[in-house]
Amino acid sequence: MSEWKPFTLPMIPGVPQALDAAQQAAGILGSLLGVLAGLMDMLAQLAGMIADPLNDAVGLLIQLIQELVDLIVSLLNSGVYLYVDKGPFFVGGTPDGLKGFLDRFEASFDDPGDAARPQFGGGIGIGASVSAMLFVVGGDDPSQVIGPLESLGKLFGISALKVEQEQHILDYPLAMEQGMSTPPDWRSVKLGQALPPFDKLGRTLQRVVDMLAVGESYGKVLQDLAQVIADKAQALQDLGNEIQAMVDEIVALIEAQGLYVLRVEAESTPALVEAVRSAADAPPWSDEAYVAGVCLLGGTAEFGPVVELLGG
Repeated sequence: MSEWKPFTLPMIPGVPQALDAAQQAAGILGSLLGVLAGLMDMLAQLAGMIADPLNDAVGLLIQLIQELVDLIVSLLNSGVYLYVDKGPFFVGGTPDGLKGFLDRFEASFDDPGDAARPQFGGGIGIGASVSAMLFVVGGDDPSQVIGPLESLGKLFGISALKVEQEQHILDYPLAMEQGMSTPPDWRSVKLGQALPPFDKLGRTLQRVVDMLAVGESYGKVLQDLAQVIADKAQALQDLGNEIQAMVDEIVALIEAQGLYVLRVEAESTPALVEAVRSAADAPPWSDEAYVAGVCLLGGTAEFGPVVELLGG
């Protein structure tokens, strides 16, 4: 039997070390180039002394980071179904607890107006199965869900989960009238679209590779015009600051409180829904709690990248 548990975001092995090394390299190289920008008369001599060992060290760092970039990109290219239920907090509805959330989740599979919903029939092919991870937040009082909602929104890049002072209330009947589906709905996306922090991580690491992997030796770079060197120095310093900001954001998600996760696997969507409903250790919320959540779903054979990135 599956069971709910507090969500803790894992970290891809090697990423913390690579980010730390990349940030240090960016800072060191940026500082070095910044100093050399004002020493045009000494550039040729300095380039000859430091070029070879510097290039060797940078080459090893590039190789390490590029391997991580390739891993992250391959994981994020996987396709998944994404379901977002903002819950009664944002739609002016009556709080209905985890049961209400699960009722809407079950109904979403039978919504004929939602063309993007998963439609696996009895399964995903003969002998296949379907896997899902549900992430939920909740609380008996609205003040208890604001922080967890924002953490959930940051993890999945859903700005609509950020609580504003003047909250826009979604009109479900109007949404149904304008379209044919009954919200909440599904979307078919790449995993990178569903998890923006990881997509940003991959793109930032690729920028590190691109900036460090110059076509010529650093000896040649150091012989260029002072302005070119100064620009490179500032860009490297900015990249180091960007890496630190991204590390802070990921650490905040890792330490986020109030998120619960459930991973389930079944031979069909009806069986999946039943497994979700019967899962043990449900979050400690009342039947009148405000509950919102997100689901990632896909064929079990293709679900490995989700588990590798998010644990479970």
